[in-house]
Amino acid sequence: MKRERSFPPGIGWIPVLAAVALALLVALFQVSPQFATRVVGTAAALPGGAAAGVPGVSTSAAPGANQVGPNGQIGRSAPGGAGSAEKAPSGGGTAVACAAGKNGGATDKGVTANQIHVASTIVTTGIGSGFLGEAADGMRAAIDQVNQAGGICGRRITSIDGSHAIETINDGWDGPTGDRYIQSWCQGGSVFALVGEPDSQGLANAIENGDVDHCGIPVVGTDGMLSDQYYDPLVWPVAASTVTNMHIIAKYAVEQLHAKSFGIVYDTYYRFGAEGANAFDQEVRRLTGHGITGDDQKNSCAGSTAFCGINAQAGVTSSEVTALNLGCGPCDVVVLLLEPKPAEDWMSAESGNSGWYNHLLGGEPLFDDQVGENCPGCGDAKLQVWTGYHAASQPFDSEKAVYTYCQALKAVNPSDDCHNEFTEGAYLGAMMFIKAAQTVGAEGLPLTRSNLKDVLDSQTFDLGLSQPLHYGSGLPHLANTSMAAFSENYSGTFNGWNYDATGFVADPAPGSDLH
Repeated sequence: MKRERSFPPGIGWIPVLAAVALALLVALFQVSPQFATRVVGTAAALPGGAAAGVPGVSTSAAPGANQVGPNGQIGRSAPGGAGSAEKAPSGGGTAVACAAGKNGGATDKGVTANQIHVASTIVTTGIGSGFLGEAADGMRAAIDQVNQAGGICGRRITSIDGSHAIETINDGWDGPTGDRYIQSWCQGGSVFALVGEPDSQGLANAIENGDVDHCGIPVVGTDGMLSDQYYDPLVWPVAASTVTNMHIIAKYAVEQLHAKSFGIVYDTYYRFGAEGANAFDQEVRRLTGHGITGDDQKNSCAGSTAFCGINAQAGVTSSEVTALNLGCGPCDVVVLLLEPKPAEDWMSAESGNSGWYNHLLGGEPLFDDQVGENCPGCGDAKLQVWTGYHAASQPFDSEKAVYTYCQALKAVNPSDDCHNEFTEGAYLGAMMFIKAAQTVGAEGLPLTRSNLKDVLDSQTFDLGLSQPLHYGSGLPHLANTSMAAFSENYSGTFNGWNYDATGFVADPAPGSDLH
């Protein structure tokens, strides 16, 4: 008689079913997507364009410094490399590989089989050129390195016509002008991404008018001067913001300099001045319980005030100098939140008077050798400046990433200043774009704006020139929130910048006052 099968099966089947279930679980785990954050390190670009895998970083004797791995590299790379096998892109489509002829060809606007077209508005004329003028060379220095090594997955990074490393146009740090140039690139559909983008004014207009989001163009590696850069999902700043700079100065002034009275001179014409001055005032208030004298009369400098807003476009007046000197007699700490030329003009107008400060500190635009050389008063004051990068000064200048940056910059223009905060930031911003694009290719994905955004939002970029940068998919896109201090070495002449052994001081209120 034939026996009928029953359900559930007998006990003898249990080991077999358990083995089958385990095998299915293992298979599902192997093919399921992994969402853990990966670190993209400072690896030299390989001929195939993928990031080379190198050991991780550790803290050396110099606070915040990275140690160099056995291959002379810093950081770690994402899984996958130049020899990784082809795999289908997420969401279906034709499989691509990180190699010339297999990269998918024209995968998005501004991308061809052998080129990636990128652009940036720059500032080479006007008041902003005093600290932004060499930023384009920083971007070119980074791009030249990867192009000389074979590009990214068979593609060189170029201007629209392929004749330069990057498409740039000077807008003189004028918001509407910069926005018009960005709109023209969007309408032309021939630019894949904006890289570095040192023109904060033009970018601000493009963000506020909705042009960046409407165009869908990634803006990678900006200077962080203005708050709106942190609240657009398509913008990734690499710099510590002006707001963070002011928070850290206030913290250092209170905790290390034991300051009880504060003053600030700031530019009201360009928005970074007003944003930074407000952040400094608010952080002083949080730390001490009181704000800066005169902060109830914002954007002016008259009578007697320690909160001195000037229109740097119109120049420095003697009445403004007098107003601050009356308001600070002296202030324990005074901040010059100005561009280089107005700061030099202010110190010149003081005519050697130092009775208005005990400690003089400067905003990021003043970390520039030209300030040291052109502003004797700044040198006499031992002006202290802060940067969110590993500066090309001792002890950081011996680090592989810093040395490579400075050599690459000098290869573009031997007279460029490696110390300039914004030139280094432009280089770092271009490097982050390169590493993100390399990672897209190394993972076997087509180079699209969407895939680039996913990489930028999900991974940590440890490129050796700053603390590791991680953004996440939420806003604000706040990644660099610590800074280190340097002071002028001055004895009759400018002798460079001395590291003040501060370590990288963390923003005590990250995200606050960004609005």
